Amino acid sequence: MDELEFRRQLYTNPRNRSEALLQEARRNNKNKKLYDDMQQLENKLEQALNVEVPDGLAERLMLRQSFDDSRQQYRRKSRWQVAIAASIAFALGLSTSLFHWQQQTADMGQLALQHVYEEMPYTSGVDEQPSLQTINAKLARYGASFEQLPGKVVYVNHCAYAGSPALHMVMKGKMGSNINVFVVPKSTELKTVQSFSDKTLHGMVEPLANASLVVVGEMKEPIEKTLHTLTAELNQAI
Repeated sequence: MDELEFRRQLYTNPRNRSEALLQEARRNNKNKKLYDDMQQLENKLEQALNVEVPDGLAERLMLRQSFDDSRQQYRRKSRWQVAIAASIAFALGLSTSLFHWQQQTADMGQLALQHVYEEMPYTSGVDEQPSLQTINAKLARYGASFEQLPGKVVYVNHCAYAGSPALHMVMKGKMGSNINVFVVPKSTELKTVQSFSDKTLHGMVEPLANASLVVVGEMKEPIEKTLHTLTAELNQAI
């Protein structure tokens, strides 16, 4: 094996252990140094790629995909509603801003229920045990923080709420079921309600300075107490 073939095989497969390659590597110091350098480089690459997969990564990726899908569905629905409204406005000769009208007619409570149902398959069994530091790091974007954990928190992250960023936190309620908490910036311009419900869930909305606190839980859960605890312990710059 000549030196050119030696280099070609070594660059192609640094882990090649053929006798011909090893003999050429031992033939002179220059070849031996190149062989040793390639082995060290290969070891570094393998160590860099040997990253331990965090617990719950698959679930978080699925949840993020759900957020993206929900946002796309909301945007498609919004475009359809604006198109219908535009046709009506044109027929009647209205000059009102249709986009502003569409936002004002959105119901914060109904959107919260839809959000909870869509994410329930991914959040029902989650217990990430986020620390107070992690929760406050997420809340910082909304100008808020807790001095202590407001209860048993099993999940916290950013989410898409009416196509805008918001905070989604899941807590364990007094009756053991999940309580979903959203911090929704007022920039979303959603129609505000004080309370809302369907046959399974009920919720309440508490206005903040520049946002709204939305709490959703099962009918058996006394969410009024949870809402009171959250607003009492929440340090607001919002």
